Amino acid sequence: MSKVVVRKRGKSWEYRIELAKVKGKRNQKSKSGFKTQKEALIAGNEALNVYNSSGQFFSPKEISFSDYLDLWLEQYCKVHLLQSSYETYEKKINSYIRPVLGQYKLNSINASTIKEFLNEKFNEGFSSNTLAVIKGILVSSFNYAEVTLQFIKSNPASHITLQSNRATPETPSRKKERIALSNQFIKKLFERFPYGHPAYIELLLGYSCGLRLGEAFAIDLEKDLDLENGYLYVNHQVQMLNDCWTLVEPKYQSYRKIKLDAFTNNMLKEYTKKHFDSIPYYGKYYKQLLINEKHQLNYDVGLPIHLLSVRDDGSYIQPRIIQNVGRVVHYTLYNQNDNVPEDEFKKFDFHCLRHTHATRLLEAGANPKDVQVRLGHKNIETTLQVYTHTTEKMENETASIFSNINILNS
Repeated sequence: MSKVVVRKRGKSWEYRIELAKVKGKRNQKSKSGFKTQKEALIAGNEALNVYNSSGQFFSPKEISFSDYLDLWLEQYCKVHLLQSSYETYEKKINSYIRPVLGQYKLNSINASTIKEFLNEKFNEGFSSNTLAVIKGILVSSFNYAEVTLQFIKSNPASHITLQSNRATPETPSRKKERIALSNQFIKKLFERFPYGHPAYIELLLGYSCGLRLGEAFAIDLEKDLDLENGYLYVNHQVQMLNDCWTLVEPKYQSYRKIKLDAFTNNMLKEYTKKHFDSIPYYGKYYKQLLINEKHQLNYDVGLPIHLLSVRDDGSYIQPRIIQNVGRVVHYTLYNQNDNVPEDEFKKFDFHCLRHTHATRLLEAGANPKDVQVRLGHKNIETTLQVYTHTTEKMENETASIFSNINILNS
């Protein structure tokens, strides 16, 4: 049976306990820095009691929040979350939570500490979405510590509320402003990246269907298109996970069916025909894209997959090509600008195409609920909040409608 051994090391005392062997090798736990032999013995016995009851070599009373988060990520997140969600949580923890709260002991963090932390992030300009994710991580991690592991008596984050939309942060929100692109800009964009350019069809899907970036680069020609009836199905998005482009479920599980306009439908027919004509043309030199059991795209192992986003030789066109598009827009097109507001060149990114798609539909009188479904928003509030900043055209039309029904005009 394991026992506590204490010894003096320099000017302080150390305890050492024997743990279970690992692969037949001796395994010990030690801790030093105690002022007296008695202190070391008491601490050692406490650690041994905890270990004998749970197999853990730390005391829940002593574990730091940083170390506990590592435990939570390993025991809970890796088992219960998608890989993409796990990586998002890990990134938020390492970037925002650990640097501030990681130094505290798990059982010393209270509601006041968490509220102060979230208030600081709010005043630093963090977006409401980022704050909601951070709060969600805190609630879930403390809940696991309370209910499953019983490390703490109550969840200090369970009753925390985020700031009201009416609150004003000390620093403006860091969330990037989305703009609706003008018709002149859209024409310039597709003149610069015309049919045949590697990014053309994805840019078109962003503009004409409101697809997210990852969705536009994950269209399966055999499973996601019904061009005879004019439909596109959003079944996946592509993300870089473990250094591999991987097909995962759409954001918010927003699987959806999108009715195509005639122009986009015809473009997709042309691209589909060109894709399948290229396979016999290139023959043994064609790079057949494969998808393995982990849904990773590669050329070595798995089943053949025919994605829209491939070059004539079959090589995958990666989403990062849009970074190059952005650089061209921000610098080359900006310097060639005439009759297009400068802001459109400076603020352009792929999401602006999605934003423009929704804004134009709403301007034309589309039902917001239909727009929500088409874009795959989680709720109608997102559609209304993000896209119903009224444009001059919408303001004029609203005034015109009332003018026509105003009985005082007669």
